[in-house]
Amino acid sequence: MNSLKKKVLAASLTAALSIPSLASASGPPQESLAPLRTIVQETGAAIAWNPKTHTATVTLGDVTIVVTQNSDQITVNGEALSLPRKAEMIGGKLMVHPSLLLEKLTAKKVEKESLKTADAFIEAIEKGQFDKAVRNFSPALLKVVDEKRMEGYWTALPQQMQAGALKHIGDAKLKSKNAVHTSVEIPLVFEKATVPLTVSLNRQGQIDDFSVLFLPPAQKIAEEPTYSKPDTFTEKEVIIGEGTFALPGTLTMPKGEGPFPAVILVQGSGPLDQDETAFALKPFRDLAHGLASQNIAVLRYNKRTFEHAAKTMFDPAHTVDKETTEDALHAVDLLAKTANIDTNQIYVLGHSQGGLMLPQILSKGADKPIAGGILLAGPARTLPDIMLDQFEYLASIGQLPKDHLELMKKQIELLKDPNFSGKNPPKEFTFRQPMFWDSIRNIKAADMAKEQTKPLLILQGERDYQVPAKTEFTLWKETLAHRDNVAYKLYPKLNHFFTEGEGQISNPEEYFNPANVPSYVIDDIAAWIHAR
Repeated sequence: MNSLKKKVLAASLTAALSIPSLASASGPPQESLAPLRTIVQETGAAIAWNPKTHTATVTLGDVTIVVTQNSDQITVNGEALSLPRKAEMIGGKLMVHPSLLLEKLTAKKVEKESLKTADAFIEAIEKGQFDKAVRNFSPALLKVVDEKRMEGYWTALPQQMQAGALKHIGDAKLKSKNAVHTSVEIPLVFEKATVPLTVSLNRQGQIDDFSVLFLPPAQKIAEEPTYSKPDTFTEKEVIIGEGTFALPGTLTMPKGEGPFPAVILVQGSGPLDQDETAFALKPFRDLAHGLASQNIAVLRYNKRTFEHAAKTMFDPAHTVDKETTEDALHAVDLLAKTANIDTNQIYVLGHSQGGLMLPQILSKGADKPIAGGILLAGPARTLPDIMLDQFEYLASIGQLPKDHLELMKKQIELLKDPNFSGKNPPKEFTFRQPMFWDSIRNIKAADMAKEQTKPLLILQGERDYQVPAKTEFTLWKETLAHRDNVAYKLYPKLNHFFTEGEGQISNPEEYFNPANVPSYVIDDIAAWIHAR
């Protein structure tokens, strides 16, 4: 691993528990059926009806869609997809739910317009025309990022990247599309590294967010785990919350007769996607597919700081409840009104910061149908305490410069001051978003859980250096010793992301090794849920 990669890795992972992301949860608004021929005419496609098979074939460019009467399945270029409602013949017209068809038929147009908008944005920035760069921002983004903030962000970027001067900007290309955003990726070529700028556009074609990936990507990602049985479950795209901070998610549902118990996955700190992708690892994908293969539904979603990176980063009033608690509770609301879900068995699983916040989620969701909680590497002590241990360990193995360690110690000392105020932080405090730090610095998860009554399953990797088992797992057991509905499991070989490794304590470079969450972790979680 080269020195730059090590430096970036160390800088990112020192904050793995410390990097600071809605209205009521719901899926997309319910839509009425629309005539298929009207959709075809609006998009310029062609349609052919086969009376023998009762199918309509719609073509537009290289897209072919087959719709069958009285079926909720369509095929798009041979791939079977589900509609929210069956296609019906009403008054001699084939009526369909329009959203999915419109999305597929207009995809090329949306891609073209998105690339055009992103190109205009980056061209304006290159020319220093920041007033023009923000012209196509959504109202939500413009509320926190005006032309002056955009200029300041862009000017400071090379220094923050520590990769030398910006030499070249590459061509924009479509990165991804979900229920909330269409994302375009633009390579930024610095002297020492190339990093992607992601520009996210909303359904109105406005730039709704942007972010720069600071972390070095893994060369290889962990493959689908062998215990996953894709033929036993389905996956459906959903939306968590609504409005400014709506989040795209995936509901993984077992096939067969329900209702099924369900688990909501809540990520650790930092801007994480719904798979909780960390370098070569995808622990939440493993959990979702593993549990669904054992008849447990799983809901996972992009974290607010991932999907709405700029809007949260520039929000001076951003808090940990906005980042974690609120969205988890919106997810509970969504599951509570989802067909085939056992509303008496909805569990919240929190990893790392998600585990730290689990007692808070249970407390604020006391009126919601949450049956219990599952903690994976959840800190028992406060975040500043955990951070100090983490920094000192990284310095001891040469992953954190000693001068950086001293700086971090000073910041932690300020956070632990009872008089610290996020609204009026001391001038020596250099962490971004002091309101966030003020909102999380005194949370003691084990103490909060002491007086709660909902069952818990607490799992911990013994090799975890980020949430050390020696202190945290022990403190959970001591603090909750009086409770008879808490189960514990300590895994000797597992690290912070619940993958196996060798040696007494793990290290950051281990996360670049593709690995899956072991089947025995999936089995333990499934057995605990099914026994409830």
